[in-house]
Amino acid sequence: MNNFGLMRFLLLFISIWALTPVTVRADISNKDARKAIQTMLGASLPGSAVRIDRIGTGAEGMAEASAEIQAVFRVKQVEERWRLSEIRTGQDTWEQLEFVAQALGTQLPHGGCDAPSQFVRTASATEMNVKRARCLVAELLGVTLPSDQVRVADISGFKLPFGSESSVLIEALVQVEFRFARGARGWQVSEFKSGNREWTRIDTLATALDDAKRAAATSDLNAIASALNDFKRQRGSFVVSDKESVLIDHLNPQYLKRVIRLDPWHRPYLYEGTPDHFSLRSLGADGKPHTGDDITVSGSL
Repeated sequence: MNNFGLMRFLLLFISIWALTPVTVRADISNKDARKAIQTMLGASLPGSAVRIDRIGTGAEGMAEASAEIQAVFRVKQVEERWRLSEIRTGQDTWEQLEFVAQALGTQLPHGGCDAPSQFVRTASATEMNVKRARCLVAELLGVTLPSDQVRVADISGFKLPFGSESSVLIEALVQVEFRFARGARGWQVSEFKSGNREWTRIDTLATALDDAKRAAATSDLNAIASALNDFKRQRGSFVVSDKESVLIDHLNPQYLKRVIRLDPWHRPYLYEGTPDHFSLRSLGADGKPHTGDDITVSGSL
């Protein structure tokens, strides 16, 4: 083959090679990992709340990362004891930690951070301080102190009225491990773990979390229905209204001791009542009326 023929052969080979699809492994990026964490379990955390410390890719379509999360917890003081109540999941949105604990099959911290001799050096045995706040968050996450896996950045709202209880907001920086899987919607968190806890699957947790919320909503509706029946026995009819807020105003406090406004998904309960019939409803996880996950309780004279 002369030089001209060799050159034509090389040019043809290069053209064929250039047109041949090449499979390139796309590892997870820092941005993709952060976005997946921000939106995990329906949350909407700001980008500033997630800092990726380490990231790596395993098998194709799988990845792991270690991240520092800026988490905000609401803590309530009940009978001079501090209890973790909620975690902020977005702008003005909170998730009740009681439901999370039920879904995980565990219990919220209870009493381990209340010893005044260990956590307080002032005259107030119930004062909230950095050491006690760190203890509460660490116990929740399964972190053995001392450890840099939990750091308290701020405590605010001490003795701030919240209902009939005092409330404090704890802003903490917590270290969490994540596993990711890539699907049709891009990279999503598949598992997470903190401290000495086991890995928790997101899909399993989401299902268990909705089950816990459905049980709580059912309990709420049954309590309202029972109060309605007491109201009917004394007044001769049910509360006539198409607003749940009006219903609760009629029932509380004589027939219903606590004020029940929102379901566990933070949406108003729905009520329709005539003199001889009532219907109570939660829209369930999807937030849409008259779908399969609605929770309803009704009654008639």
